Amino acid sequence: MEQMYICLAIFVLMVVLFLTNKIPMAFSAMITMILLIVTGCIDYETALGTFGSTTVITMASMYIVAAGLSRTQMINKMSNALLKATSGSFTKVLATYVIATTILGQFVPSIIATFVMVTPMVNNTCEKMGISPSKMIFPVAIASVSCSFLFIPITPYAADYVMYNGYLESYGWYDTAFTIWTDTPALMITGIVTMIVAIFVIPRLLPDQPDVEIGEIKRRSTKHEEPLSPVREVLGYGIFAVVILCLMTGILPAWEVTMIGAVLVVATGVLTQREAIDNLNMDTIIMYVGVSVLGTALGGTGAGELLGNALASALGGTSNGYIIGAAFYIVGSIMTSLLYNRAVTQVLFPLAIMTCTTMGVDPIGPMILCSISSMSSLCTPMATGVVPLAMTAGGYNLKTVFKAGMVNLVVRGLISVPVVMTMFPI
Repeated sequence: MEQMYICLAIFVLMVVLFLTNKIPMAFSAMITMILLIVTGCIDYETALGTFGSTTVITMASMYIVAAGLSRTQMINKMSNALLKATSGSFTKVLATYVIATTILGQFVPSIIATFVMVTPMVNNTCEKMGISPSKMIFPVAIASVSCSFLFIPITPYAADYVMYNGYLESYGWYDTAFTIWTDTPALMITGIVTMIVAIFVIPRLLPDQPDVEIGEIKRRSTKHEEPLSPVREVLGYGIFAVVILCLMTGILPAWEVTMIGAVLVVATGVLTQREAIDNLNMDTIIMYVGVSVLGTALGGTGAGELLGNALASALGGTSNGYIIGAAFYIVGSIMTSLLYNRAVTQVLFPLAIMTCTTMGVDPIGPMILCSISSMSSLCTPMATGVVPLAMTAGGYNLKTVFKAGMVNLVVRGLISVPVVMTMFPI
């Protein structure tokens, strides 16, 4: 009984550390794991063994495979093709940039990087058209935040379904599981509606002239990379395509497929050894390990069941999937508006799983809505680093950002909750 309350206290500490973000989230996760071991909530063999799990191997390997694709000229070619089509009316020009940003967002592993890549081109186009960037910048910001990573199988996070399944198992749910395709249909439907709103509705809410003086976005200088040789360019495409195909068909275990792909990316020279190591995303991996270990401890001590019962009671014991889904979308949206969006999902996933497990209902739908809500809020500068960048580039004040961001948030909720909870009834 004592360990159960200790484990709950450590869970609360992790939530506070994640949400305040005073300490890097990966190190916060490690602090959590160390406390669990020291207090006897979990044994060290179980905790440390998580580092060598097939989930961790899959995640790390897939990041390298995706980095190999990013090293090719694929993104530049697709972007240039779309930008050449930019001409004519304001709506057509804006639509081109929203579509281009959305496509870039499927391949670039950072929403901030996606926004910064497109912004200079938007400014240049606005100057030539004789209009203020304030009419275009925020729709592009919405596309970079809310429309990235829609078609999961081709994104850098194609293997994240393995991580989600790891969470489900750690927190005691075994009846259903994610696949590489699970959340793609819901994300695509919500994303398409988001693009339509960004193109046709959001500009009506934006000022014709900046609210405040427009500033310049500073891009970090990066070393010039020579294009790959034609053979390695093709190999970069081919390895990624084969890995995704194998993940889709399940011909081999996911960890084997991604590890073979990662080895080939380096062995063929698509990436150097240093580039591969730099793209391992160790902060994400370490964070996953810490949260997963906490889930095992919560289950082992009975703390997870106690917390799940409390959250289920807060929902009034309802069995209506739409109400449960809406509750998690709203909570996620509010939290994202005030806190770092990546922290929100790491906190809400365990809560959603524990709550649904206690109620005996499928947590997959609520988990997907937690993820969607974290990518929906652009109402405040605290939600994501893209918002303050957009305020600078577009000359927006907080009132304009809140008004336009709230429309995006509400529309995505009205679409995603019924779509997701119909696809994944509890």
